[in-house]
Amino acid sequence: MKICLIGQNLTNLILARVFEEKKLNVDIYSNKKIQNNKSNRTIALSSENFDYLNFLAKSSIIPWKSKEIKIFTEKSQSKEIINFKKKNKEVFNLIPYSKLNEIFLKKIKKSKIIKLHHLDTSSPSMQKKIKKYDLVINSENKNFISNKFFSNKTQKNYRSRAYTFLINHQRKDNNIAIQVFTKLGPLAFLPLSNTKTSIVFSYKGGEIDDKTIIDIFKKYNTFYSLIKISKIEKFSLTFEMLRNYTHNNILAFGDLIHRIHPLAGQGFNMTIRDIKIVSKIVNEKISLGLPIDISVADEFQKSTKHLNYLYGKAIDGIYEFFRLDSNLNNSISKPVFRILNKNSIFKKYTNILSDRGLNL
Repeated sequence: MKICLIGQNLTNLILARVFEEKKLNVDIYSNKKIQNNKSNRTIALSSENFDYLNFLAKSSIIPWKSKEIKIFTEKSQSKEIINFKKKNKEVFNLIPYSKLNEIFLKKIKKSKIIKLHHLDTSSPSMQKKIKKYDLVINSENKNFISNKFFSNKTQKNYRSRAYTFLINHQRKDNNIAIQVFTKLGPLAFLPLSNTKTSIVFSYKGGEIDDKTIIDIFKKYNTFYSLIKISKIEKFSLTFEMLRNYTHNNILAFGDLIHRIHPLAGQGFNMTIRDIKIVSKIVNEKISLGLPIDISVADEFQKSTKHLNYLYGKAIDGIYEFFRLDSNLNNSISKPVFRILNKNSIFKKYTNILSDRGLNL
């Protein structure tokens, strides 16, 4: 049995490592030689997802632990409207995307049963190439397979762009993640060390220049004494849910099946939870002596598609709540969160959903 993964991304590197643990042969196809991604993007991993990735990486991941999340609004920048924390446990494990990519790429390159192939995935010849595989997992948003078979989606354009960059700042105890819901969009501070923090600013409106973004950021930054700001990366924000995950022997996966707003840091956590479900299905097949083929994809879709949609819509609902609240000068959030901030049951189950998703 052979498995094919289409796409040069972290999702496929982790999937390949999962299949390697099960002694399954894997071919990875990408448009160019797979190498470490130098993005300044930061991954916020829930506790359970971090433990899972650390197991796959054989305990080589060293994160920066965020012990608390504080939420602020435009009119409440001196005192948070709500905070989330866990007793004796971190809320998020923060690690640069490039570092996580490097860790799993090293594992893959050392493998004897995982092969890396350079092939133009936008070419129609890709469809012919993958017919020989028992199971194909496509994690690329844009290639020949995605465009032809996986374009039917529920979509929403936020008409916003995310701007991500790193800041170096004066040393401070830096173990609290911060989200400020400004009138211009959500602004997140994700600590990476006592002197470095990742910034994600989801700006509502058209594309603006880097200087304007920095000026806006400085206006709302009351938490750090800046030393240096890195190069800014940017991308458009959309809500996307694929209507059908499978075609013939192909399973769509990763960002191709769900894209959500980054305000809650749950996008990649959803993908890790999907990977764990695929792993469980494959384990059951192996234990029963059944083939690893498209039936894996069918079972995955049956067990996850409705939950992914509900979870994604919940994140979208949070975005819409704060967007409306911002338009009403934060008149809704203040009384609502004054109550919720004192509700231990609400906080408990919010932490559980953040950690495990709806796959409880």
